[in-house]
Amino acid sequence: MSDAHREELLLELDIPDGVPEAEQAVELIRAWVADGALVVTLNGEAFGDELQDWGRLLAEIGRHIARASSFTGDKTEIESLADIRKSFDATISATDAMVSGKVPGRVTH
Repeated sequence: MSDAHREELLLELDIPDGVPEAEQAVELIRAWVADGALVVTLNGEAFGDELQDWGRLLAEIGRHIARASSFTGDKTEIESLADIRKSFDATISATDAMVSGKVPGRVTH
């Protein structure tokens, strides 16, 4: 694969409006699908012990996805959100989920 073709495949999203001008901003999460596998990097200490803030973040991301999906006109935002919630509940409850990773400078978990 040529370098030019590879760069076309590695789509990196733009930094959202308002972030560069913000007095304080922190990146929380990046997610990619690489060779069919989900690859995630996150700032696991961003909320400290306030783990419910991660739940709020995931809920807000779900709302953004549902709204974006509704723009196609195939489903309403409410229908899209219901589909996302159904998949979330099924996936979070799966006992066979394999999650692995490491924290830089720490042991693999």
